[in-house]
Amino acid sequence: MCICTVKGMEEDDFSLCVLDNARKAARAVSRHYDRLARTVGMTAGQFSVLVVIRQAREETTGQLADRLSMERTTLVRNVALLERKGLVTSNPAHKGQGKTYLLTPRGSELFDQALPLWRQAQRDVETLLGKENFTKALGALKQLSEL
Repeated sequence: MCICTVKGMEEDDFSLCVLDNARKAARAVSRHYDRLARTVGMTAGQFSVLVVIRQAREETTGQLADRLSMERTTLVRNVALLERKGLVTSNPAHKGQGKTYLLTPRGSELFDQALPLWRQAQRDVETLLGKENFTKALGALKQLSEL
């Protein structure tokens, strides 16, 4: 959070707060991706979960949560909703405890419907920023995610 001393407050430019600006940008980008994802009956967050499950190779809930930078319990709630919708199925992990996940045929079909919308959202952001700034922004965001 952007903290300053009372004495130095007049010297601080809070419009430059990385946290505040990152949150505003994240909300705006999320709203845009959500608008497109909702046309096929899901949220952008659900699409992100489907992406990592589709890419996963016998990864457990904890491993998937790490890949998404998401709390494990949050992922469990999201996956439970996707299971209720018939988009994902869970299986006991082969090694140790936990579960692994797979897209159902219905989940794969919905993913295929949503993919062009994700691509459109990506193009929209790239158009807004320009190709060079788009690439720089992705690099900066990846770097910030390592904090």
